[in-house]
Amino acid sequence: MPRYHDLTAKLAGLIAAGELVPGASLASIRELAATERTTATTVARAYRELADAGAIVIEPRRAARVSAGGELAARALLREGAVFRLAGSDDPALSMLLAEMPDTMLPVGASGSYRGLAALWSARADGASLHLRHRSGEYNAPFARGILAGRDPVLVHLWRREQGLLVATGNPRGVERIGDLAKLRVVRRPAGTGTRTLLDRLLLDDGVDPDAISGPTVELHLDVALAVATGEAEAGLGLRSAATAMGLDFVPLSWEPFQVATTRAQTGGLAPLLTALAEPATSERIVALGGYDVAGAGEIIEVA
Repeated sequence: MPRYHDLTAKLAGLIAAGELVPGASLASIRELAATERTTATTVARAYRELADAGAIVIEPRRAARVSAGGELAARALLREGAVFRLAGSDDPALSMLLAEMPDTMLPVGASGSYRGLAALWSARADGASLHLRHRSGEYNAPFARGILAGRDPVLVHLWRREQGLLVATGNPRGVERIGDLAKLRVVRRPAGTGTRTLLDRLLLDDGVDPDAISGPTVELHLDVALAVATGEAEAGLGLRSAATAMGLDFVPLSWEPFQVATTRAQTGGLAPLLTALAEPATSERIVALGGYDVAGAGEIIEVA
């Protein structure tokens, strides 16, 4: 392997480990060449590779320094192009973004927060998108903490999204709250999805037995909207974005955080997704879907 690749990996490792923190200055090209017993050309190429990856910032007549997002960028560089395997919950905005980065992000397994966590547990995935409310009231963190115990778990925040009841245009059955579903044909997501778990909990809280509900079961949020739009069902719990896409009415119920559970060592694999989210045009496209709040996108949340 060319010498500058070795040096790039060494410096990326120091940045990824937090030994070189954001804003820290790196040695000059001449100084590092002397320390590493190599040429100035080798150091310059290593610095350029780190800068191209976003791990450091190079400016004329100033020392190179670690960038604000250097730790994440360095981890992405150390993955050497490995594809990040993402399991977990179905989400229209996430599907839209993943379709644009097939060489770096790979959806794996059947959709659903529970299935994503199972894939993460068994190392069939590098991360799992989820939106699960723990009985404590906390979202996502208890599940990431349990599934990834001893592996330095973190949550990477993508956005908040709005869940509610999808009903036909004009809301002909007058649906106003979750208890109104007891008398309707309801389309549901499969058991093991975060939305199905939320629906069952809301029904129980309103005194309705989830097993008494009748109606079809479908895989995706858009499928829920299609079932209501075609008359196969009279209502369903799902995302505002799905209702907007099909021109349905929407009865809002709650906002929930949508996050990726992963290990700190694997966060670099999410760099392409987070880079896209940092673009204003991308954020505008997501918000335009309806029912999305992208404030705080990319925040890494400690859960250990």
